Amino acid sequence: MVGQRIRYYRKTKGLTQEELAQGICSVSYLSKIEKGDAKSSEEVINMLCERLGISPEEVDESKILEMLNEWNMMMVNRQFDEAEATFQEVNENMKGISQPNLLLRYQLFKARYYLVQSTPNLSLAKDELNKVNELFEQLPNDLKFYFYTFNGMYSNYISRYQEALDFFEKADKQFNQTSNLSDIEAATVYYFLGLTHNYLLHISSVANYAYKAIGIFDREYCYSRSADCQILLGLSYRRARNYEKAKYHLNLALKYSTVFQDKYTSGVILHNLGYVAACQNQHYKAIDYLKQSLIYKEDRGTIHNTAGTLYLLATEYYIVGEIKEAKELIYQGLKIVNSNHEVYYHLKQLEFQVTGNEKDPEFTKFLSRDSIPFFKEKGILEHEATHSELLADIYFEQGQYKKASLYYRIANNARKNIY
Repeated sequence: MVGQRIRYYRKTKGLTQEELAQGICSVSYLSKIEKGDAKSSEEVINMLCERLGISPEEVDESKILEMLNEWNMMMVNRQFDEAEATFQEVNENMKGISQPNLLLRYQLFKARYYLVQSTPNLSLAKDELNKVNELFEQLPNDLKFYFYTFNGMYSNYISRYQEALDFFEKADKQFNQTSNLSDIEAATVYYFLGLTHNYLLHISSVANYAYKAIGIFDREYCYSRSADCQILLGLSYRRARNYEKAKYHLNLALKYSTVFQDKYTSGVILHNLGYVAACQNQHYKAIDYLKQSLIYKEDRGTIHNTAGTLYLLATEYYIVGEIKEAKELIYQGLKIVNSNHEVYYHLKQLEFQVTGNEKDPEFTKFLSRDSIPFFKEKGILEHEATHSELLADIYFEQGQYKKASLYYRIANNARKNIY
């Protein structure tokens, strides 16, 4: 619809209806044109389009729409090499396109493209999402679904897990109000809901959404995505201390990733098998798994999960008394993360332990001013509780019982809200 295009470009150029209509038609007539309620004259349409610098001619949307949707599904199905190869073609074909829905779809899928890179380009992704946000009211239902989904992905990357959860819940609700989306898109949101609940340490919710996603991925023969869900189940059962079930799901995921030669996913799985071994006090076995994980993650590991593996490996070396190796790994981890990353706080806590500075006043400052407020803000209640309890123990040993009582209470309140 030409009226829809006029409205889109008026808004993107920051013009009011009064400014666009001046000397051409009345504001009320322009409003009707934009809504599609008026039988507009060709002369008026041409003048409005000329002022906006766009063509009044409509083009066939079907081929462009098909291309964009195919590109999106490459990313859904984790065909990242194909998606990257297609990116240039998409950009070329979008030149001269002026239909708002196509442009908005293009911007949203570009945001997804930037988010699924081996090193996500968060700045460019956010730029695209911000552009779409300014025209949110124009989005049809399927694009609202994508808007919520990609914003949730972005929020997870910057550790705003509760914000991410809100976006994914909106996407789930939007999917149920939209008829032109495939079930695999719903499964992807279920997976992200499970992943976000995992970040927030909501054990039962992780399994619930992982099983929902697996049901669809398996039905659609999308086994690489099923592997992701098996990892989530492994994490959930590990937290529930059902280590045999955790290993079952992780080894099943490892079979998938091996078949598909997905080294990065294999690295994630080996990390978690190492974590399970650590929980079972099989420390040297854990070290073997974690060292393998780092090798597999070399090609495509993100900063966050590579540092996470360095942290776990340093912890295991510390436990078995190999202090030099632990210190080196902590140093490597702190070189690649900063205070915006959750793992930074785990590495700093371990650094105080390994160097024997747990009674240093700087450690109590770190806990009270840095780590506990960070975990509270991000809604990571288990770590808020653990660090609060640690600080309470220090104050108790120092005879500062009032402060100890405060932090024991914070720890208990945090644990009450974990589900």
